[in-house]
Amino acid sequence: MRSVEVYVNDNPVGGQYLAQAFFEHEGREYEMSVQTGSREEAEALARSQAEAYLAEWAVDEIAANQKYGVYLF
Repeated sequence: MRSVEVYVNDNPVGGQYLAQAFFEHEGREYEMSVQTGSREEAEALARSQAEAYLAEWAVDEIAANQKYGVYLF
């Protein structure tokens, strides 16, 4: 599993910015989403969650996917 990119929407929806972290593993793309009140905070949270996810994924793929809500994109 490797991190591919982090994308943050340009306009808030319901006062929240959505940030998505994308990952790739064996030719398949996965996604994780977070929401916060500011664009900068959403990006920082997505990056930190992605880093934590990858560390936990290396130990237990299923538990990490469930904990961080990572799904096939």
